[in-house]
Amino acid sequence: MQIDGETKIVAIVGDPIAQAKSPELFNALFERCEANAVLIPLHVPPAELGAVLEGMRGIANLAGVVVTVPHKIAAAAYATDLSDSARQTGGVNCLRREVDGTWSGAMFDGSGFVKGLDACGHAVHNKSVLLVGTGGAGAGVAHALVDAGVASLDLFDTNTESLQRLEDALRSRRGTTLIRRSMPSAHAAHDLIVNATPCGMSAGDPLPIDLTGANPDAVVADLIMKPTQTRLLEDAEARGLTTHLGRHLLENSVETMATFLRLVP
Repeated sequence: MQIDGETKIVAIVGDPIAQAKSPELFNALFERCEANAVLIPLHVPPAELGAVLEGMRGIANLAGVVVTVPHKIAAAAYATDLSDSARQTGGVNCLRREVDGTWSGAMFDGSGFVKGLDACGHAVHNKSVLLVGTGGAGAGVAHALVDAGVASLDLFDTNTESLQRLEDALRSRRGTTLIRRSMPSAHAAHDLIVNATPCGMSAGDPLPIDLTGANPDAVVADLIMKPTQTRLLEDAEARGLTTHLGRHLLENSVETMATFLRLVP
């Protein structure tokens, strides 16, 4: 990869940022597509997010910003224009810098997650799902699962405000999916079990979901990308359950995000 005076810059902002897989995936895509662009990681604590985004508005060769934990909800407030998925979820995972310095925001977590499941042969239509974690990524996944026609969606989060906000948003859609509150415990009716919390990124984290009562045919998915094998996925494998890695979400959304940023066709 050659960086010169015409290189377009993309930043990924998060706290922490060491776990991010976006730099390797985006930069590999740019190289394959011969796009003169580079993605760099920026470690931005929550208290500094506003100042950073406001400052980056003035960088004319900045194509945009990829947004990761814990900024997806907060970053949406800085966008002048939001995609349908971003408005639905109340969060963004990508901000495109427009010529006038304003931000356009979009959310690709949900569509990338469902595409990743489909690519691995895990169809979700008419299935029962347990989703633990209702923040930015969790909300995106929840709306995409409803779009894909899941029969029921059981939700849990220790943050009751976040949980209530997602419940209200999903129920306002008046679809056929049954929306329920749940505990972070799998049971025999769940076909898909999803961890959308950061719990598992650190070695000492507890298990975010109790798999004791899981259906032996269930698929257990974790949105965490580093470590690749979280404690939850290790526990699932030890129980003989099918697992679905976090990287599949990003792998199935990186090209769409790069297109949104106007860096690849």
